Amino acid sequence: MDKELINSAAQALNIQAVFLRETAVSLKKDFVPQFVEAELSLMPQYKAGPTGEFNVITAAHEEKIISLKAVVFHFSAGVRLVDERLLKALEENPDTADEAAYVEITADFSAHYQMKDGADETSLHDAFGEFGRVNVGYHVWPYWREYVQSTCARIGIPPIPVPMYRIPCATEEP
Repeated sequence: MDKELINSAAQALNIQAVFLRETAVSLKKDFVPQFVEAELSLMPQYKAGPTGEFNVITAAHEEKIISLKAVVFHFSAGVRLVDERLLKALEENPDTADEAAYVEITADFSAHYQMKDGADETSLHDAFGEFGRVNVGYHVWPYWREYVQSTCARIGIPPIPVPMYRIPCATEEP
């Protein structure tokens, strides 16, 4: 983590909004949450992280009196409930993941930041990349947590706890 790059980006950006861009919710065929067998033990598995993708967008008024620049970062997250008894089989054969998953919730978000006047996008490119890898998750996470909670209510299962956000290591995949 390069704190100098992150600070450079943080000085140039103001958070504006977080938007849900894409989502998927699936339940295992014939799984009816209200009639779960007592012996079924479902355990959450999580994945989350920045995609590494960001775009600098410029919007100018026709008379060019006002020119706004924004940086849009992308972040993906997912959680699934898997049968704890099948976890060993999952480790041995990852292709059986669909059989073990009873519920899966995934979402892609975009976090929009306004670029402050005078900020130079070319010189800040690396800073934006590091900022996106480390900081964007903190802004997206409350939206992800709320989405998981409300989706669980809609599909009739108890809320899946979403752990605190953890900064991905440089070598981790999102």
